[in-house]
Amino acid sequence: MATTERARTEHDRGTGRTELSPTERALIEALRGRILGGRADGALQSGADVELLADRMVAALPAVKHEADALIGPFYDTPTLAAWRGVTRQALSKAVAKRDLIGLKIGDGSLVFPSFQFGVSGAPLPNLRQVLALIDPDRIDPWGSALWLNTEADEFGGTTAAQALRDGRDEQVLAAARRAAHAWAADA
Repeated sequence: MATTERARTEHDRGTGRTELSPTERALIEALRGRILGGRADGALQSGADVELLADRMVAALPAVKHEADALIGPFYDTPTLAAWRGVTRQALSKAVAKRDLIGLKIGDGSLVFPSFQFGVSGAPLPNLRQVLALIDPDRIDPWGSALWLNTEADEFGGTTAAQALRDGRDEQVLAAARRAAHAWAADA
């Protein structure tokens, strides 16, 4: 089946909506700008399977709705994150166990993964393991750890610890994590 025929067939299976929300329109415009800026040239060569590309792009979008979205979300569920990163569920579980990723248990017992911990390429935060070892050494409060990493703070110039890690300010974040751990231990 030709790509355009497949596109029409897939479209016909859609939700029946004919209008995009303002957020959806903004996403399309942001994508359009990146394509026009040449950032997708390699992927859009002649004969590219645009349906497959669209599926992969949608898979990269965090899909889990949770009451903590405003503070530390949005979130990926395990199947979505595994598909986006091209790894198995077991690999994600191992990464959480090693503290290379933050996985948060929700009410149904499944894990969700805050999207702030991933860069645009899907790479996780650098030095996350060391930060988590300082702020939650006993693995008691992963939700609190996620909140600490994703809360804007003056000590990071009004940005978050997660952004500071992405910016290469590892020592600054590790020092702040040590201070936070000492303060929390003193309150205990």
